Amino acid sequence: MFRRTCDRSAAAVLVAVAARRALSTTTGHGPRPLDGVRVVDMSRVAAGPYCAMVLADMGADVIKIERPVAGDDSRGYGPPYVDVCGDGGRGESRMSLYFVSLNRNKRSVCVDFRHPDGKAIVRKLVERSHVLIENYIPGTLDRHGIGYEDLRKINQKLVFCSITGYGSKGPWSQKPGYDVIAASIGGLINATGDAVPAKCAIPITDLMTGMYAHGAILAALYRGVGDKIDCDLLSTQLSMMFNLGSNYLNAGMLTKRWGTEHESVVPYKAFKTSNGFLTFGTGNEAQYKSFCDRISMPELTTDERFVNNECRVKNREELYKIIEPLLESKTNEEWMKIFEGVPFPVGPVNDMKQVRFYLFICLQTNN
Repeated sequence: MFRRTCDRSAAAVLVAVAARRALSTTTGHGPRPLDGVRVVDMSRVAAGPYCAMVLADMGADVIKIERPVAGDDSRGYGPPYVDVCGDGGRGESRMSLYFVSLNRNKRSVCVDFRHPDGKAIVRKLVERSHVLIENYIPGTLDRHGIGYEDLRKINQKLVFCSITGYGSKGPWSQKPGYDVIAASIGGLINATGDAVPAKCAIPITDLMTGMYAHGAILAALYRGVGDKIDCDLLSTQLSMMFNLGSNYLNAGMLTKRWGTEHESVVPYKAFKTSNGFLTFGTGNEAQYKSFCDRISMPELTTDERFVNNECRVKNREELYKIIEPLLESKTNEEWMKIFEGVPFPVGPVNDMKQVRFYLFICLQTNN
């Protein structure tokens, strides 16, 4: 009846292992926190599936319900695709990597809940489940007799999590929501990039909504009583604008686009080197002094233009004109050796091929 979503790509295996380590609460291979918890995942695309996947990483048995034939919309988000079952990518063995990256450790079943038999399957699953996650337009499941009020009669301890674009009630509740739209409306797109607005390379609003939902679900499971949880993309996005929102509400300051720079900390950005870019930031005076010492320019700590962070923020362009040519004179590798053991964070700007090397280091460190 159920088909397990499989993924044999090396990169996905590494990411899955890293995620499990990030969520690990023990040093061994004993029971996981959500062993014995069953989740019905009726969500699609990103925010809901990501939430359910995190729960699966923590040990939950996640059953993903998909519509017949087409399945989750994200199955068609390609290329790239991956041959997950080793038959050359014929037929249903070919999956989009977007879908695979959000649906590991789940079992999948096709159900048409508009049909009486489909509704019966959903109800039967809910009887023996602890959590249901869905992201349909508010009212959709209610019209089909499988909304929260209907299902709580079957299972009073059910934790029912709805993920929407703009909330379950209100004037925008019937509007569909996507990550980039919520990020646009909520101010993130306007504050991202350099000359023109830019979107984040990953659907950060979707992923953060999934994380908020995951935390709310854990809290409801801890209470041990049934509950209805509402999460929406726009509220998540607004909550993420913490310092930018505070700057405007309390100081009337509208942010500009800073690229990799920090509005209130200098130096702090991705600096060009002879073979790439290196990112670092000095968040206090001790870190700034260490940076100046390592680049053999201790005089920058006593220069009245740069004597403290407030001065450096006011005179950032003058400071960057001094240090940027020096940073461009060496490679990333040379600078990383020079900065070995410094108290400030520093790292190269990597593409995914380079990231794999650092992922191996991360996994070895946490063994």
